[in-house]
Amino acid sequence: MKQIPQFSLVVFPTAEQSDLVKSYKQFLKNEIGWFGSANAAAHITVINFDDEFSLQLHLEQIRDFCKTVVSQNVTLNAWNSFGERTFFIAPEKKSQQYLDNLINDLHHFIGYKNNTAHAHLSIARGLDAGKMETAYKLFQNTEVNFQFNCDAIYIRKFNDKTKQYSDIIEKIPFGQ
Repeated sequence: MKQIPQFSLVVFPTAEQSDLVKSYKQFLKNEIGWFGSANAAAHITVINFDDEFSLQLHLEQIRDFCKTVVSQNVTLNAWNSFGERTFFIAPEKKSQQYLDNLINDLHHFIGYKNNTAHAHLSIARGLDAGKMETAYKLFQNTEVNFQFNCDAIYIRKFNDKTKQYSDIIEKIPFGQ
């Protein structure tokens, strides 16, 4: 079984948007049953670290990188999926570019190779074709238009008790 990374660096939408995502997940869970990320807080993953050592190894670089980043308002406004496995809220084109560049640039800055960023806000992971079809049907008439200022990266630690990344370790603001 693949080890769960102990630390995850993410971008968060607003608290109100996070509450909406939570309600979307609950609504979907009531219809199709449990799914991957059913209880996960709304986030856009930037990079994961397997353990404390690898995080600490790169933490100063991450802070230095964040000093160079200019915050930007981003918009996520479309339902989309990766095949029949992952259902998510997608950014509009300009926001997709900004977020993907943020992810790729941070990876390169700390010496990781990554050219396949596709920023998104997951609703459900690990679906099959039938559950994906249900997800699309449930949300086809639900307009989604999340706008927020992407101005920081948050470091979250995996909590073994809750089995979620529920512990926020640090907020690293951009441009400071």
